[in-house]
Amino acid sequence: MELGFTVSKHVRALEACDANTLTDLARYVSTALVSDDASSTRDDEMKFNLEHVAGVSAVFVEAARRGFDARDVKATLERDCGTSSERAKIIADAYGTVRGDIERALKLHASSSTVGRLKSHACRADYVVSTSTNGDAKEHAFHMSWLLNDKTTGKDEKVSFSCDMEEMLHFVETLREACRASETIAARSSA
Repeated sequence: MELGFTVSKHVRALEACDANTLTDLARYVSTALVSDDASSTRDDEMKFNLEHVAGVSAVFVEAARRGFDARDVKATLERDCGTSSERAKIIADAYGTVRGDIERALKLHASSSTVGRLKSHACRADYVVSTSTNGDAKEHAFHMSWLLNDKTTGKDEKVSFSCDMEEMLHFVETLREACRASETIAARSSA
């Protein structure tokens, strides 16, 4: 399970939570992801660090997307994020209780969402160099712009975003993984 730098950082930050807080956080995320009633979690909204919520939410959704079970989640958190066994078990157990609901929600969303066809794209890569009293700072910046066509409405939608080097590497690897999966499915169906 590839979580990316930012999500991994948020998950590593969970080590600072005590077991009770982490259990409450995992329960909150579980409810927020599968509940049809948004008000059911509103009271707990401000109780948790948003980065912690984002980290656990991303783990749950990515794990469900890949069909992971609770054991896979626990092992991945320990191996890839350096999460302690106790904390990984708390998160994995909470995921295990809502896995089916999240998988169903993802399938429903995928089947009901129209997917725009990429009509054109543009990419600009910048290398930013700045100097300050703290020393030189060098960073990559990527600016993407896509023009998508919605087949159902016939309208075009422009999507623009920026990302850093780590996010771009994750994006490119995700695209490669999707291509490999598509080729595998095509090979299976033609055999």
